[in-house]
Amino acid sequence: MQTADEALNLLTEGNIRFADEKPIYPNLTAERRSDTLEHGQAPFVGILSCSDSRAPVELVFDRGIGDIFSVRNAGNICNYTVLGSFELCVYKFETPLLIVMGHTDCGAIKLAVKRADLPGNIPNVIDRIVPVVESVMEGQPDLSGDQLILEVTKANARQAMEELLSRSEMLREGVEKGNLRIIAAMHDLESGRVEWLE
Repeated sequence: MQTADEALNLLTEGNIRFADEKPIYPNLTAERRSDTLEHGQAPFVGILSCSDSRAPVELVFDRGIGDIFSVRNAGNICNYTVLGSFELCVYKFETPLLIVMGHTDCGAIKLAVKRADLPGNIPNVIDRIVPVVESVMEGQPDLSGDQLILEVTKANARQAMEELLSRSEMLREGVEKGNLRIIAAMHDLESGRVEWLE
């Protein structure tokens, strides 16, 4: 099992390959599928990311089968399903690294900034982001347009990271004992690059 630093290095190297259009597509063979079926999975990272079809984490980090425990929802918000999924990841696989990753041009963030009147269950997602919008606007009242959306996206990823720590005793204890690291990240859809927000 990798350490958190080793896991982060693997992700950084993979993201550089992805952004530079030089992926190696590791761990995608029939042998890898058979091995994970026979011996089980051992993901070295758990990633909460947005459901956006332009940001599939396995491609963004040039990883393969059994590498990433992926949890996705619109706006990469932290809810009880996310908490339980990440706790399962750490409990069952002793995964050393958890990441919350937002991305540029996020539709959920844009809707939260616009305060749009939305149908169905969509407000259950957007209403979780609105307080982040309000906090960013209060702290940086001169922001507007794309810059406001960018800062809200970063703040939203950090907020979800903080919620993982505040709402999960298991994850918090893992961090306190040095067995787990949790960080936020920002994926630029145009360049392909991921920025770590520690």
